[in-house]
Amino acid sequence: MTNKTKYQIKKVINNNVILAVDLQSHEEVILLGKGLGFGKKEKMIIDLDKSQIEKEFHTFDKKIKEEYFTLLQQLDEDVISACEEIITIAEEKLGKLNERIHIVLTDHVGFALERLKNGMDINNPFLFEIKTLYPKEFEIGKIGAEIIRNRLNTEISESEIGFIALHLHSARQNKSISETVKDTRLLKEAVEIVEKALDYKINPQDLAYYRLINHLRLAINRMEQDKQVENPLLDTIKQRFSLSFEIARDIASHIRKHKDIKITDDELGYMAIHIERLRELMKSNNE
Repeated sequence: MTNKTKYQIKKVINNNVILAVDLQSHEEVILLGKGLGFGKKEKMIIDLDKSQIEKEFHTFDKKIKEEYFTLLQQLDEDVISACEEIITIAEEKLGKLNERIHIVLTDHVGFALERLKNGMDINNPFLFEIKTLYPKEFEIGKIGAEIIRNRLNTEISESEIGFIALHLHSARQNKSISETVKDTRLLKEAVEIVEKALDYKINPQDLAYYRLINHLRLAINRMEQDKQVENPLLDTIKQRFSLSFEIARDIASHIRKHKDIKITDDELGYMAIHIERLRELMKSNNE
């Protein structure tokens, strides 16, 4: 009994990557593996053992396929292989990711490595927010940093790990990286609104910070999906935590300007509770 599959080669991208048709399922696939393309030609029929294939990438989008091929021809094969390893681990831990991750992450890592070669390291202004909001993605980013260190002999910074996490989160949510960056920036600005209103610098290590920013993220997601929540304590919150509720209103107004979504008073009530916790923390720290 054999574990081999027959493929017909459509295109040899490089020594380690081929575009082929699985002759059993008749599906077009991109195959990655050590030496898969070496000495091969178009229309050639080959038998491959599953152990020879490091990654099997199914794509039905012509644009994605063409962009990926262009990238494969521009970047070092070791960079591509390292990124595919990161994506494989991410999909094992997070579930299926949007196919564009193969392009955007590989392109980002390739560009980041070029910058590092030239002595340029870019600061990530959302690092604390990324660590708090996307902890699973950040952990995979750290694994990715080890893969890059081992395979490419390059040390990447925590800022770059944060950018990898952003790309993974975007692919997980089927959002563009620009949307994810916009959402993350909005959350950072929301915290700044609270800090300015309370005249207090919030420590990102505090549990109250985590609760506030995570609640804001979930509230925005609910509003985008038109999911409503009820707050049976709303009248009490408005009365007892009037200052915190007004700050919550300011945050909602800021979010509405940038995302065209309305955050309900019920959501604002829950937000006010988190802001009130920060007020209590501020008071205890000032005593």
